[in-house]
Amino acid sequence: MTNNIKTNLEAIFEGIRQNKIVETFEKYYDEKVVMFEKGDSTNRVGKEENRVAEQGFQSNATIHELKIIKLLIDGLNSAYESEMTFTYGGNKVTKTQWAIQQWTPNGLIVKEEFF
Repeated sequence: MTNNIKTNLEAIFEGIRQNKIVETFEKYYDEKVVMFEKGDSTNRVGKEENRVAEQGFQSNATIHELKIIKLLIDGLNSAYESEMTFTYGGNKVTKTQWAIQQWTPNGLIVKEEFF
């Protein structure tokens, strides 16, 4: 399973680099996915609610670069530190963040937290 998670993460990273965020989300995220932003208790529950958020980001952002700084995989859990440069609403931004995922046995993300 660890190899599948690594392969899936690499495909997710490539999808982000190609500005295919929504397509990547559709392929690699479970229907019951819950996503959190920095411990925000107004987490997004379910694929439909998260799809709206991903579509909103993709329609306003252009990804220029994504660097993966660290990648950790343990069983059905993964975490990575990334640096992403993108233009959002006309402003160029470079953001470093950690993302932590919990995976289903069939290789889909069911929980994701960003810090």
